[in-house]
Amino acid sequence: MTFPTAMKVAVFKTARKPDTFLFLPEGLPPNEWPDGLEEIFMPAEKVLSLTLTAEQPLAAQTATRVMEEIADKGYFLQMPPQSSPSSDTSEPATC
Repeated sequence: MTFPTAMKVAVFKTARKPDTFLFLPEGLPPNEWPDGLEEIFMPAEKVLSLTLTAEQPLAAQTATRVMEEIADKGYFLQMPPQSSPSSDTSEPATC
């Protein structure tokens, strides 16, 4: 699948799903969001508008992946990183 060299997107967050971000084409009204995302993500707060390019640095994903998923599915959902059980430091390690 081909996608444009640049894509205008809006990024949303919601208090219902902390550290989860929804990337959508800029200007898409909530009642036109794909796959019932409006029900899952509302109330949504727009946090950023930007024009993505393949070279654009992003914190968690490559811009190319975000653009590919938006072109394919109509959105990109960035979930919070999963913590592994070995990274739980609530208990001191025994020697």
